[in-house]
Amino acid sequence: MPKAGDLQGEVAMLVPKVEKAAGLTFRRPPKVESTTSTKVQAFLIAQFEKPELRKSLDEKIVVWKRIGVVPDTTDVVALLTRLLTEQVVGYYDPKSKTLFVVEGRAGVERETVLRHELTHALQDQYVNLDSLQSLDQADDRVGAAQAVLEGHATVMMIGNAARTIAWDKARDGIRDARASSPLFSGAPGFVAEGLLFPYLAGAEFVRGVMGDGASSADLLANLPSGTSQILHKERWGPKGNAPEVVGFTLAPGVTTRYVNNFGEFETRLLLAELLGDVARASRAATGMDGDTYVLLTVGASGEGLAWMSVWDSPVDAEDFAEAVGAAMAKRYESAVLTRNGRREIVAAGRRVSVRTDRADGRDIVVVEDLPAAVPAPILAVASVTVGAK
Repeated sequence: MPKAGDLQGEVAMLVPKVEKAAGLTFRRPPKVESTTSTKVQAFLIAQFEKPELRKSLDEKIVVWKRIGVVPDTTDVVALLTRLLTEQVVGYYDPKSKTLFVVEGRAGVERETVLRHELTHALQDQYVNLDSLQSLDQADDRVGAAQAVLEGHATVMMIGNAARTIAWDKARDGIRDARASSPLFSGAPGFVAEGLLFPYLAGAEFVRGVMGDGASSADLLANLPSGTSQILHKERWGPKGNAPEVVGFTLAPGVTTRYVNNFGEFETRLLLAELLGDVARASRAATGMDGDTYVLLTVGASGEGLAWMSVWDSPVDAEDFAEAVGAAMAKRYESAVLTRNGRREIVAAGRRVSVRTDRADGRDIVVVEDLPAAVPAPILAVASVTVGAK
């Protein structure tokens, strides 16, 4: 047995256990170092200050506030920094290929952290984690990959994916630990649930597909390309359906400021936050095959947002159109009107329009949130293509 404080010895003892649980072997010994809570906080703050990450995050925050899932007064960057540093006791840095463990932790908590982060170190020897973190304008793909990686590490941390009692206890422990934090429990649901998703939904997905016979190697070789595959495991696999991307053209005088996507999970989450109805949000988001949103500059009139989504059927598209119309009506505290075949909400100097459309034989829903002085529509759907897997 390693002596107290012998981090290298603890890691050496746990490596074969992690390898056995994952069914994979380390191609090279993992690097591990002790660190302090202060250094962890400094590391995370530095990540948020990277120009490419910060620019993308700032634009996403504008979108979240425009839709209404985050209050205008919330300092999201400060909130995320505090949430991510509040309970961190260790992390794996794919850039330096090093596992860092906060000093002063001992016993079961320390071993749990080491198992989890050693799994990330093992994953990084089979798939480039650093390249996944640097993907831009592909939040649905990144969120799905993170769900597998964190879910896999969580399952390996427990040690036996087949032990339902162990998983139930671990799942409740993760949620209870977050709920016990005043900062986390007071955060907007869109932010808080988004942080939990990779661990909880990711672990449920990993347990499900491994129960069906998939191996760790299968998971890492076939990372899902969208969160719909996490929520519906039957969509995952080498021939799984990749999310679809909507091509578009804009009216004169309208320019693109930022492009990204929500995917099924964030769509479900934002509908639940606005409607206050989780069951309806889940039903309305099911059947999504991909989406694209665009933050716009509308001439001198200001900021606009357009969101296009692809659906399995006309029924799915109509169900979503009705739900998102109701959600935006609640967001702007107004009524839904029907004009020229579109649902419209007009209030607070804004005009939101929701319409169904067709492109390349697919059913589309288009949502536009524009300054009220700007006549809708300003966007035309041009194409639907399969996104990168």
